[in-house]
Amino acid sequence: MNCNKSFDVIIVGLGPVGAILANLLGKLSLSVLVVEKSDRIHPKPRAIHFDGEVMRVFQNAGLAEEVVRIARPSHKGMHFVGSNNELLLTRKGIVGVGEQGWENSWYFFQPELEKVLREGLKKYPNVTIKQNETVEEIVGGESFVQIVTSQGESKTKKQYETAWLVGCDGTKSLVASEISDEIVDFGLNEKWLVVDLKIKANSLNEVNLPDYTVQHCDPLRPMTRCFINSRRRRWEIMILPDENKDGFFSEQHIWSILKPWIGPQQAKIERSQIYTFHSLIRKSWRSGRLVLAGDSAHQSPPFLGQGLCAGVRDAACLAWRLDLLVRKKVGDKTLDSYVSERKAHASEFIDLAVKCGKLISSGNTRLIKSFFIGKDVRNSSFDFPKPQLGSGDWIRGDIPLGQISPQFVWGKNIRSDNFSLYSFILFHTDDVISDLSSNEIKTINHLNINLVKADRKIKKWLGSLGVKSALIRPDRYLYGVASDREELLSVIKHIENTFALQN
Repeated sequence: MNCNKSFDVIIVGLGPVGAILANLLGKLSLSVLVVEKSDRIHPKPRAIHFDGEVMRVFQNAGLAEEVVRIARPSHKGMHFVGSNNELLLTRKGIVGVGEQGWENSWYFFQPELEKVLREGLKKYPNVTIKQNETVEEIVGGESFVQIVTSQGESKTKKQYETAWLVGCDGTKSLVASEISDEIVDFGLNEKWLVVDLKIKANSLNEVNLPDYTVQHCDPLRPMTRCFINSRRRRWEIMILPDENKDGFFSEQHIWSILKPWIGPQQAKIERSQIYTFHSLIRKSWRSGRLVLAGDSAHQSPPFLGQGLCAGVRDAACLAWRLDLLVRKKVGDKTLDSYVSERKAHASEFIDLAVKCGKLISSGNTRLIKSFFIGKDVRNSSFDFPKPQLGSGDWIRGDIPLGQISPQFVWGKNIRSDNFSLYSFILFHTDDVISDLSSNEIKTINHLNINLVKADRKIKKWLGSLGVKSALIRPDRYLYGVASDREELLSVIKHIENTFALQN
């Protein structure tokens, strides 16, 4: 079979993770093919939450305005309540713009988000989308990967070639099965009924249905209530071990559970589906020219709303590396760094979600303190963690190196990432740059690092770190800092050595 076409990168799967990865790679001018087995966007709600860091990734992909139109910011957090509706624990909400330059929590209807991400791809002639094609075979070579697909009902065979293949094809990933089937299980595997409701106009009792998420930590009926927007609500209802899961699908049974809050006069069931909430992470995310992102690599229970977030972070962490690989600026060990960075980061969120799930299903309040040992928990409240990346492509050092950097905002919509969308950026004061020679400045420019002079806000942040310059990666994680010329040259030398052609 002759190869139909060759690409720099092929992505398997056009869900949110594959679509945002394609947008970032399109922005970097790589030739990209996305292969998607479905011929249309899945019409039902699935993921419903992303955080401020993910909104920042959408911004760096040039899609922020479009995403804001279809998503709802929330500052009210999440309440964990006991069997008598007493407040046990809160995940904090923050009013207004947070450290990422956006509100910290956002709720959305997934088909609308997927439409935005796919519309964004239309501006990139270098990105090709093949829908209604299923990948049936993957053949890895030393310098290439070939895939064979079948198209639609005709089962017409096509073959494509690529330098790098990324599996964003979900929990039953073919790409993942080509790499390894070994997994790490965090110990939570529970069956839950997920019910999505469309709300009829002017029908809600806001006392019974507050505009924030409630986790019912009641062993008699563990449950989650989510406020998505004024027209949509979600219930997640644990199926207890002695219950018949088949009986849960009847509308009569569903409404009997929801009766304390809402009934068929106020809402219509849009979707009801049983899920097994897993807490898994694959041991191997990469083999040769194959690499994973999103649910192909990890699965988190939904109790923190971080499943989609982890996948989008994967895409942001991976795209700039693939660009350097294609341009032969770096050796393929950078993909191992991607894996080690993201595995450690994703694992921390999965672990916390599992602990929250155990609290919800047991109602055991003694678990609360043990869950958050070593974390910032005050007045029985906590916030999303900001984990440090695992070992990888950043200078080892004290926190906050290897952590997400803040974004600075001026006025209503001037944000610092816009100075250097999805590329390296160096914030600096005048004195640390003024001593550099013209050749040293040329080296910085050759490395495609954008220089941004620090204003009052940025100087204050640099001062809090005790430095005068900070180098930030395209995914906005802090690469290195310097307090004088010599330290800055050391940081530049480090990045020059790391992101140079490796034989």
